[in-house]
Amino acid sequence: MPTSRLTQLQNHLSSPLDLVVTSYSSDRRVVTITINNASRANCLSTPVLKAILAALSSINPIINLDSSVDTEDPIAFAERVCQSHSPNPVPKVVILKSAGKIFSSGHDLREFHMANGDYKTIHDIFKLCNTLMLTIRRLPQVVISQVCPEDGGRD
Repeated sequence: MPTSRLTQLQNHLSSPLDLVVTSYSSDRRVVTITINNASRANCLSTPVLKAILAALSSINPIINLDSSVDTEDPIAFAERVCQSHSPNPVPKVVILKSAGKIFSSGHDLREFHMANGDYKTIHDIFKLCNTLMLTIRRLPQVVISQVCPEDGGRD
C-alpha cells in the first residue's frame, strides 16, 4: 500500500530522530527517553512509536528483546545483560517522559481516520504499539514513566 499523505507530511515535518530524544546520566546508569512532540500533544503516531522502540532497543543492542526473554531464566538473562555491557556500566533505570505539559494524548487518531477502513493499516499500528509495550516489559532495566512535567504543572 502506498504511503498515506498524512505519513508523508509527518515524516517531512519531523524526522523520527527529533520526535524522541535519548540522553544518559553522567555515570550512564540512567537513560532518559523523551517524547518530543509537544505541538501534537505527544501523540503516539507511527513515527513516534518507531522512534521510541528504536531508542529502547539501543539501550541493550546485543540483547534480543523478543519473546524468548519471557521463558529464559531471569538470573541467566541478567548475567547476559551485564556481560553484554562490559566494560561499560549497565544502565539500571529507563525514564520515559515527554516534552511539554501533556505526557501523551494516546494514539494519533488521524492515522486511524486516514486509514479509511484499511484494517491492515490499523492492525499494523496496533501491532507496532504491542511490540513497544512488550519491549518495555522485557527490558532488564526498571522503567519509570514521568507523567508530570518537571515543573509539577506550574507555569
